[in-house]
Amino acid sequence: MTGRVENRHVLVPITFRLPGQPDLTIEIVVDTGFTEDLTLPPPAIAAMHLPFAYDLTVNLANDADVEVPVHYARILWQGNEQDVRIFATGRRPLLGTALLDGNELLVQFAENGLVTINGL
Repeated sequence: MTGRVENRHVLVPITFRLPGQPDLTIEIVVDTGFTEDLTLPPPAIAAMHLPFAYDLTVNLANDADVEVPVHYARILWQGNEQDVRIFATGRRPLLGTALLDGNELLVQFAENGLVTINGL
C-alpha cells in the first residue's frame, strides 16, 4: 500500500466496500497516537450509511472522557477485505495503529514524500 505526505500529513487511500453502492476511496491521515482502526467525521458516516454498532467511552489526548458512536465498515486493506470499527468523531479521517499492527510503516517526511505500508 502506498500513499504520500502532504502538509506534513501522512496520507493513505482506503477503499470502502459499501453494500449496494460503488466502492469509495478516501485519503486518510495516519495517526500513530490513535490506537484503534479508523475515524470518520459523523457526516461522512451518515452519507455512507454505515451501520451503528454501539457507543463507547474513550479517553482523549487532553484526558477528557467522551462517548463516541462506533460503526462498522468493510475496507480493502493490503489487498484483502477486512471488517473494521469506525469511530464517528472529528473533522478529518484518521487511520490508527490497530490497522498498522503487523505492518511496517515507512515515511519520507518531505512534501509529496512516499508512504509505504507493508506486511511483516
